[in-house]
Amino acid sequence: MAIANEAQTIFAQSTARGRSAIALHRISGSGCHNVLAPFLKRNFTVQIKKTKTENSFELAHGTARYCNLYDFSGKVIDDCVITFYRSPNSYTGEDTLEIASHGNPLISAQIHALLRQLDMRDARPGEFTQRAFLNGKIDLTRAEAIDQLIHADTVGGIELARDANSGMISEHTDALRLRIISLMAYFEAHIDFAEDEIGTYDSRRQTQELREIQSTIERLASSFENGLKMREGLKLVFAGEPNAGKSSLYNALLGTDRAIVTDVPGTTRDVVEDRLVLEGRDFVILDTAGLRETTDTVEKLGIKKTISSISDADVVCCIVDPQHSENGNLRNFVKRNIQNLGLGLDSERISSLVLTFTKSDQWSPKLAQEVADVIAELKNENLICVRCSSASADVDELKLQLINIYDLITNRNSGVKSPILISSRQRDKAKLASTAIHDAIHLTEKGDFPEKIASLLVLACQHLGEVIGEVGTEDVLNSIFANFCIGK
Repeated sequence: MAIANEAQTIFAQSTARGRSAIALHRISGSGCHNVLAPFLKRNFTVQIKKTKTENSFELAHGTARYCNLYDFSGKVIDDCVITFYRSPNSYTGEDTLEIASHGNPLISAQIHALLRQLDMRDARPGEFTQRAFLNGKIDLTRAEAIDQLIHADTVGGIELARDANSGMISEHTDALRLRIISLMAYFEAHIDFAEDEIGTYDSRRQTQELREIQSTIERLASSFENGLKMREGLKLVFAGEPNAGKSSLYNALLGTDRAIVTDVPGTTRDVVEDRLVLEGRDFVILDTAGLRETTDTVEKLGIKKTISSISDADVVCCIVDPQHSENGNLRNFVKRNIQNLGLGLDSERISSLVLTFTKSDQWSPKLAQEVADVIAELKNENLICVRCSSASADVDELKLQLINIYDLITNRNSGVKSPILISSRQRDKAKLASTAIHDAIHLTEKGDFPEKIASLLVLACQHLGEVIGEVGTEDVLNSIFANFCIGK
């Protein structure tokens, strides 16, 4: 796919293929409205303004008109709604027509046949957005955001794509480049002018500002990992001993009988996975096999999967039925359950562990007090603890804690909405910029020549420019737009 903005008019069906109420066909290219006008019924359907050329017609920008579309033989293809957007005030920056027809594939095929006869060609995947980029309507971060907005599988993914499409990444990147350019002026001045004109050269004066810039770029690069969690959903694993109430709690959160629940220990032998959305926060929730010593070959395989799921999890719910406590030592029982997960109370991952005591409606008053005492003790050790009853509706406290953990991991409640990179390409370019700044800092600390430091700052600016697509190779652009839908 060439990156040159070809002059030929392109078209594609922007709505999904197949039968539907309406099919939308998008056309982009200079003068496309004049080419199609002779095939529209003119007398009542489209208000057409005659130009100096008798057979040339011009539609008003932003107007939608109901009309009949004809083929070369004069036969009606379909009655349609035609909408026109004049260059440069269109999605692509070119003259653009949209034909809304009935959604019969046969009708769509006839429309496309007509357009090919009019010397228009089928658009390649992403070519409309590619033209928008090449015509300066959007930068590359917004192009990637449009693609992700279409393909996002989570609410968080949509939110990230909207932020990127609003220009948040571009604005942040431009601000960083301006800070670097400001510093470049100092070093370039000492290349071009003598000390008696601009003062003594001391590269160390700029070291602190460069450190702050590098720290900001590193935060930008690392934001990709948080964005990935938001796009895919936090991985939430329910784990614990058999018959602790994992499957019941799993079903309660989902609001459906997704996992099998019985009184027989070891019922769950494989990982059961589903999606959970809590107030716009996305989770991939997994119910796992109970952790215990067993000789059953199938159950052993399930337990192996449980351990693997825990190691990959963002959040782990350690499900504990305190009625299973031995010798009345609930604290040791809880500690053993946590250790069975491969975690300890001093683990770095303890902040994403939710200790969940189940079946509270079955506890004796004495056990209820013991649980309260243990929870009070563990909360002092910064462990999140919740209680749930056997009733499926009694999961509000757990939902609240999961929402809080999601916000903590994704930095959602920081009070400041920061840009989050949405592609590995953007992250890699930010890392390269950070490396260039790091090398420049090393030279400033040594008091090295201004030419060497300035060249590294130029390199950092180039890499940041590549984040938003100011500098790009044909291969990079081809790779990005080839993943788009046809018609976008």
